[in-house]
Amino acid sequence: MGKKRINQLLDQLHINHEADLKNAAQIFTVAQVAVNQLHQQAETNSQVLPAVRFQPPVVLDQAGLKQRYGSFNECRKAARQLGIQFHRSPTWAQLVVAFSYFDALQNLVQDYTTAFPNANLHDVTVAFRLK
Repeated sequence: MGKKRINQLLDQLHINHEADLKNAAQIFTVAQVAVNQLHQQAETNSQVLPAVRFQPPVVLDQAGLKQRYGSFNECRKAARQLGIQFHRSPTWAQLVVAFSYFDALQNLVQDYTTAFPNANLHDVTVAFRLK
């Protein structure tokens, strides 16, 4: 191989090396922008949830439920329609507490879904087991 050919190859190698450096810089720039965007999204998603105002459930009583629904059996029927379930026939005290907590939890769920709406929740029912 002659000196001229070696110089041509060295020049071509130098040109290729510069092109590789330029491509690597462009790839690094694009990757850095993507990483920065991911960090911004992570910060946005990890923001503290809106302040939840935990308030004790509204105190209902047997008279209030009777006024609202008419009778013990109508209260049970209304509870069933709302998705409130009992393992055995409930007492008035259990009905009162169940309706109180149902109202409080309904308000929390409404606040949460208003703060973080999602169209995929349409026609979704979620049941909670209270222990």
